[in-house]
Amino acid sequence: MLLNHFLFIFGLLVYAGYGIPGFCYLAVAVTLAYTLGRLIPRHKWLLWPGVVLPGLWLLLIKLQPVTGISLLAPLGISYFTLRIISYMADVYKGVQEPERDFSRFALTMTYLPHLFLGPIEPYGTMANALFQDRKITWDGIADGLVRLAWGGFKKLVIAARLSVVIGTISGDPAAYSGAYALAACLLYSIQLYADFSGGIDMVLGLSRMLGIRLSENFESPYLSQSIQEFWRRWHITLGAWFRKYVYFPLGGSKKGTFRKILNTMVVFLVSGIWHGVEYLLWGIGHGIGVLFGRKLQTKSKLLNRLGTTLVVSLLWAFFVWPTAATAGKMLLSIFTTFNYGTFFASLGSLGLTLGDWIVLGVAVVILTVYDGWTAKWHGLWQKLRPWAKTAVIGVLALLVALYGMYGIGFNAESFIYSRF
Repeated sequence: MLLNHFLFIFGLLVYAGYGIPGFCYLAVAVTLAYTLGRLIPRHKWLLWPGVVLPGLWLLLIKLQPVTGISLLAPLGISYFTLRIISYMADVYKGVQEPERDFSRFALTMTYLPHLFLGPIEPYGTMANALFQDRKITWDGIADGLVRLAWGGFKKLVIAARLSVVIGTISGDPAAYSGAYALAACLLYSIQLYADFSGGIDMVLGLSRMLGIRLSENFESPYLSQSIQEFWRRWHITLGAWFRKYVYFPLGGSKKGTFRKILNTMVVFLVSGIWHGVEYLLWGIGHGIGVLFGRKLQTKSKLLNRLGTTLVVSLLWAFFVWPTAATAGKMLLSIFTTFNYGTFFASLGSLGLTLGDWIVLGVAVVILTVYDGWTAKWHGLWQKLRPWAKTAVIGVLALLVALYGMYGIGFNAESFIYSRF
């Protein structure tokens, strides 16, 4: 369809705007994947270069802080590398027919809205969403607009304000430890969730307006009662990718307890490296939490949720501070430096005004209430008449315009998870 041709050309032009070298890498990677995908059914051994080459390049990029090697790291490389690997693995297994139409293959791999942030869709799912007989309808436009505005609310009203506070605290570890470190971890949980899920909301909203339905990537993760449940609700498509292409091929849980433990830890080690070599300890912590966290559960759902949120938040320390050593030092200070009185007295010096703190508090309450009753809100939205939907969209857009920190606009590089 004509719209798909426009999306393809427009997407390439926008991506080229982030750097010609990165654009060239993307073009070569997509062309190579298409060619090998055509050949793999007859020459099975070609799976290995098809998987190893992009995987090795991605690994070397993630190891740059250790090796000191400087390599080209195009924006979104972590996401489209996983899509390329999964496509060739599926072709090898015979669960995906090799794509013969290069333009169709290229658009499916480089569809702009999900190129930078996800979700990480299997090739067949993404191709069906793009090329099925879809229609642009008022309901689709309304659903997409409200999702787009909601994503902007989370990104610009919540995450943008929290980035100021966390930037102040993490920028001077010597001055901000103890209570400040705990606050940074807890607030970063909210910031990252608002930033990442807000970006995904924008991707899904824009796609819905075009008649394209993509997979959900979050399901109220901070309502989880265990780390294992958290990973079923957080970055859902990434977790599904690791289960299908790493955990199950290693044997999953079918080869005894020891192998289950080993396979789980391998998955989270790989997940840590996927984010960056400096996040290995973060991956190990989550692996241990998934394996043994349920043994610490109580009969109280509230206590389980609070405990899970606290553990997840403390592990985000490896994202808040630039090195694992600094993160470890800040985590230790939480239990050794008791300066909570000083912290509350200095809230006004962390970069936000009293008005900003009030706006932030109200916005977080709104986000929490929405997450607690997501299904009910969706059901209510579907029952609204067109004029009421228009009003809701207008109110959300107005809130973003009035209280958004950076104004309205999309910049892929400003989203935290686009860096990985």
